[in-house]
Amino acid sequence: MTLKWIVLSYKVPAEPSTVRVRVWRNLKSLGVVYIQQSVCVVPDLPETHKKINQIKKIIDSSRGQTHLLEVRQFSEHTEDQLIQMFNEQRDKEYDEFLEGCTLFLKELESETQKGNFTFHEVEENEVDLQKLKRWFRKIEKRDFFRSANAPLARNQLDHCENKLAQFTDQVYQSEGKIEGEILHGDLN
Repeated sequence: MTLKWIVLSYKVPAEPSTVRVRVWRNLKSLGVVYIQQSVCVVPDLPETHKKINQIKKIIDSSRGQTHLLEVRQFSEHTEDQLIQMFNEQRDKEYDEFLEGCTLFLKELESETQKGNFTFHEVEENEVDLQKLKRWFRKIEKRDFFRSANAPLARNQLDHCENKLAQFTDQVYQSEGKIEGEILHGDLN
C-alpha cells in the first residue's frame, strides 16, 4: 500500500502552556503518530491535510516553529511500521471504548436486577449511550487503517444499543404501557 504522508515537526514556546496543550490535543484528536518528540506523521488525506495546516497556523502564530513535509512515499518497511503504530494506537483506544461499553452494560444489568425500571433511568442511559456513540465515531474517524478491534467495538456498541432498547421495553411494561399503545382507561 503506497500512501502519501504528512510529517509535522514543531517547537512550541514553553509559555503559555495553553498553546502546547492545545496543539497536543488537536494532534491527538487527529490521530497522528509520533516518530520522535515533536515530530508526527499522519496519512495525507483532505481532512488531515486541512487540520494539520490549521495546527501549523496555531503554532506559527504563537511564535513557534514548524516544518511541514509532504512525503510521497516511505520505504515499504517504514510504511508497514507506521501502519502498525497507527493500528496499535487505535487498538488501545478501542480497548478503552470496550471497557466503557462493559460499564454501560453492567449499569443496565444492575438496574434490571434491582427492578429499577423508571423513565429517569432510561434517560440517563440514553445520554450514556450517546456518549459511547460519539466516542466510537471519534476513534473510527482516525482509524485510517481499520484496526482489528474496529469490528468488535462496532458489535459491542450495537449490543449496548439493543440492551438499552430491551431495558426501555421493560420500563414501558412496568409502567403498564407499551409505546404508542392506548389502553382502555387512558381515554377517560
